[in-house]
Amino acid sequence: MKTNLSYRIIQERDLAEICKLPQNADELFFMFPKAEYPLTATQLKKTLTNRFDSTVILQDKMLVGFANFYEVEDNNYCSIGNVIVKADFRNQGIGIFLIKTMENIALQKYKVSEYRLSCFNTNTNGILLYSKLGYQPFDIEKRDNKYGESLALIKMRKQI
Repeated sequence: MKTNLSYRIIQERDLAEICKLPQNADELFFMFPKAEYPLTATQLKKTLTNRFDSTVILQDKMLVGFANFYEVEDNNYCSIGNVIVKADFRNQGIGIFLIKTMENIALQKYKVSEYRLSCFNTNTNGILLYSKLGYQPFDIEKRDNKYGESLALIKMRKQI
């Protein structure tokens, strides 16, 4: 794992950089299913109004990851969403650092006893990362992709 990683709450100047993180429509769908590719600052800003604790991961001073919470229930659970790591920095421990950072924020700020997230069945790397971190499936919801094809949205949780 990279040791020179840090995090902070999102700033206005980060929006353009976050919009560059999804490399194609499929990656954007995994990160933000309702968005249209390419991601724009306008789309991102609009969704952030309904999200909590939008957080960026930095390696040195370079933005390399992003996530937030789409559901927060104090003293119960937080749901982690909009998770993405910059393509050239994947498989280097940044995704682990990002998820653990969000877990720590949820625990410290909201006193939760459970973390949740969702991952599409076609996002193999996401499923493998989350299961490696102790997340287990608890529900599956049928969703359609942009082409009208059925997908399984796997809802996962990790109890503290």
